Amino acid sequence: MGNYPPDKRLALRAGTPEDLEDIATVAQEGFPDDPEFNYRFPHRHEYPEENRKWILQEYREYLEQPDKYAVNIVTASDNDDRAIALSVWEISISRAHQGGDLGVPDNPSEAPRRSDVNATHFREFKKTMGQYFDTHFGKYGDHQIHLWLLATRPAFRRRGAATRLCQWGLEWASQRALHTTVLASPMGMHLYGGLGFTTSGSFLIQADGEEEKLELWAMVHASHREGWSVISWFLRLLAYCEVPSLRG
Repeated sequence: MGNYPPDKRLALRAGTPEDLEDIATVAQEGFPDDPEFNYRFPHRHEYPEENRKWILQEYREYLEQPDKYAVNIVTASDNDDRAIALSVWEISISRAHQGGDLGVPDNPSEAPRRSDVNATHFREFKKTMGQYFDTHFGKYGDHQIHLWLLATRPAFRRRGAATRLCQWGLEWASQRALHTTVLASPMGMHLYGGLGFTTSGSFLIQADGEEEKLELWAMVHASHREGWSVISWFLRLLAYCEVPSLRG
């Protein structure tokens, strides 16, 4: 990661339903070396088609809720102008997510409907992420934009794609005087820190009775300016009424 000269082969735009297969490829290739992915989906290599089926479902849900999520992609001319990186931003925190359990019911007495997953880890990850989102970012409410997912295909890394995707969110938040938040894995901390995010705390994801665990960091970028309360309210009102430029 780090600072890179502009790569003219790359272009940033909103993801569309027509990009879904390419988005799934980015996710399937870009996340597996992240400890979070290994923790939840340790059997993905044994069941790659099943893993892809649920990835498609997850990103289909994001794309079908443009009032809640901004799904952006970076394309590359040396990849036939198809996606090589993606980000998913939650732009309306209070709006309820419309979607299913992605194959793992919250009730542990119910068996998962997918074979690529560690169901205990999946549930613990989901529960703990929700708890610590509320702990660290709940005070911001809808006065924030939150980065949930960021990935680049390994063959296209170190060209600045992830930085461009993060800068889109920072600019979107700055125009509306909002905070930008992220729950960062060790892989993402360097990138986010270089973009001006600061750490507000860390936490562990660990199931009862297990030694295996994940450490994540809550990071915040204060794009707003203190004392702009009236202007901030006005900007947020405009943001509610308008459609982000990259989303059509």
